[in-house]
This record gives sequence, structure tokens and C-alpha cells, in this order.
Amino acid sequence: MGNKIFLVLAMICAVLGTIGMASAHSTWMEIDAMCVDPDENVEVRITEGHNFIGEGVPPYYLSAELVEPDGSKIALDKTAEDEIYWYSGFEADQVGLYTILGTHIEEHFYKVYTGPGSRDDYPDYPYIWLEGEFNWDEIDKSRWADDWHVVQYSKPHKYLKTFVSTNCNFYGTDNAFEQKFEIIPVDDISTIGTGDFEFLVLYDGKPQPNGTVKITGTGSDTQVSAICDENGRAVLPLNSNGDWLITAGAAGDYWDGAYDGDFPHGDNYTDGGLAFVGNTYSAALTLLEIRESNTATMRTKIRPQIQFNMNPSYFDFGELDPGDTSDVEIAVIQNLGSKDLVISVSIEDTSGLYTTGLQIDDTLWSEYETEILKDNFTSLDLQLHVPADFVGSGEMMGTIIIWSEAIN
Repeated sequence: MGNKIFLVLAMICAVLGTIGMASAHSTWMEIDAMCVDPDENVEVRITEGHNFIGEGVPPYYLSAELVEPDGSKIALDKTAEDEIYWYSGFEADQVGLYTILGTHIEEHFYKVYTGPGSRDDYPDYPYIWLEGEFNWDEIDKSRWADDWHVVQYSKPHKYLKTFVSTNCNFYGTDNAFEQKFEIIPVDDISTIGTGDFEFLVLYDGKPQPNGTVKITGTGSDTQVSAICDENGRAVLPLNSNGDWLITAGAAGDYWDGAYDGDFPHGDNYTDGGLAFVGNTYSAALTLLEIRESNTATMRTKIRPQIQFNMNPSYFDFGELDPGDTSDVEIAVIQNLGSKDLVISVSIEDTSGLYTTGLQIDDTLWSEYETEILKDNFTSLDLQLHVPADFVGSGEMMGTIIIWSEAIN
């Protein structure tokens, strides 16, 4: 996905427009393509960061699972890790849709309102996150607002999803895959980036009350958000081509816990509200622009420099008497190689008949030589002259051998 991820957080049918980029850590999956070839090895990467730029490997509990086209589920074990990514992968050896699911559960965090100017990375952002347990009196609060206070103490649960298909058929992506908190694309994901796109967000398989779940979409130069309705649905205007990351989370109040956290606060905090204590949930759905590919097998045959054949491979000069001359037998030599050839001849025979009497094109075989250009042929007129003093009789056998040499 690189730096070309467009983002989306889920929440209603009304578009809220551009929002600030500063945010807590998000976790998401990355793949190279959603359309892949059969038997292709698919690399799966998981990272976390701000504004959907990967900054590191998600800490604590992290797992991934693959749902294959036949419905079977297998765990995806970690194969490698670097500064940015947790890696896994699989061989796409079935035809159809693969669904890749992930779960990331962190340790407890405090979300603290500290006011603008309290952090260097996002000077205008008024919140910080503190991990684990500590002594509040030992924390440097010199840049905090005097009404600082804890907003929530929670354990984040993050659910990840993406798809891969070996036939570019994405039927079934609108199914629920039993994640605790899940984004479901309602429309055809092959149309992502071409206009309005509907999503469904479920918690424990059911929609949350109207206005409690937010969905946001961020592209290279735009970001849109919406709030899910009472049916868990939201429509986002995804009008930019490219890759999209869909994320969802609570719009405001949380639902798996209670607002009963009484924590330290600044001297001028007079609101008296209690912090949320419980679990928080978010989801990230990675959708890539469809990049279809077709494959074709390539083949070539490199001709050798020297290759030829001679037809026929048997010559019968008939019945002859000493002093006779046979009829002409025609041999055809075809140059099948990639070079021009020079052709010469040798004879093997035990009687001496062919050694002394075979002529080619009216020349004794030992003096014969000719050139054959590549992709061409030549004809040889073979004629046997039986010496008058030849004393042998009966069937006489011999062998003619054609020699060739490349000349360019």
C-alpha cells in the first residue's frame, strides 16, 4: 500500500466533511493486491501508526487468520518482523475469495485531556495516551492545562480485515465473519473510489444505536466521515481512485464498560464527570484499487547454429556389372540451423566400391564441397561408377557421412 492509502472511519449516512488528522494509534493490514494469480504467494503485513502511515509493529497481542474459499480457517503465523511490519503470508492455491482477519489487543491506556500545546508532535491536539500504571505525581504536567482530566481508562480491541481473490470475483465480501467489531462492505468493492459506497458496522453481530459509531474515509487529498444509522449503515462519498482504508470506532460514548472512573485531575477541573472504564473497539478494512492481470505463457525455441537433415536416408543403386554406371539418386540436404553451412562428405565401406566409385554432382565424393544458406536446401546428384576391374560380387553396403560447419 505504501503511502497511497485512502482512509475511512465508519459512522452515519450524513457526511461530516474533513476532520483533523491527529489521532490515537490505529492498526491495519497491508497487502500488495486484491486480485492475484492462482498459486501466487500473498504477503500479509500488519502495522500501526498515526494518520495511517505505518510507524511500527503493533505491540502486545496480535494474531491473523485466513478464511479460504472453501470456508476452512487457518492461523497465519508470523514469518518475519522489522521496524514497521509484522509479516505473514500464504499460498493462494484455491480459486475464489480469501478473507484475511486480524486481531490486535493492547494493554490498558489512559486517555487524558491535557489541552492544546501539551505535545510536540501534534501541538493543537488536546489529548495524550498513557500506558499502564504509574504514579500521577511523578508525571511532568508543566505543559498541561490546569483543568486536565482522565477521559477514559480502557483496553483497546482492534479488528482488521482485507480480501484477496484468485479470479477477481469478490462475491461474498458482504458477509459477516464473526469479528467482535466488524466493517462490512455492502457495495461491490471492485467499484471502490468511483462514488458513494455503503458500509455496515456491527458489534457482536448487531448494529449499535444510531449515532454511536463513526466511519471515516481518508484519501491522498481528501477525508470524509459519516455516522452509522440505527441499522449500522453509512454511506461515504469515495470519489478518488486508489487504495482505501476503512476504519470504524465509537463516535462519542462507549458501550462496553461504565462511566465510573474517578481519577486524579487538574485543580481547575470543575466538570466533575467520571471517566469511561472498560473496553474500546475499532476496526480497519483495507480495500485496494482493483488491478486485474492476465497471464500468458511465453515460449521460444532457439535454433542451434548447426542443424540439418538429409532425405532420403537410404540409396539403392540397383544391380550393376563391373564398368557400369548407375542411375542418379537425388539426396536433399536442408539447413535447419541459424547459420550458413559448408557441407562436405566422407565414405565408409569395406569393399572399396563406394570409396573409388561414388560421385556427387559429377565430382568424386572426396572433392565435393558446397554451401547452404540458412533456411535453404541443396540437392546432391549421387551416381555410382563401378570400376571395370572391380572383383567383388554380391550385395555391397556402404555409408555416406555428411559433415557441416557454420560459416557466419
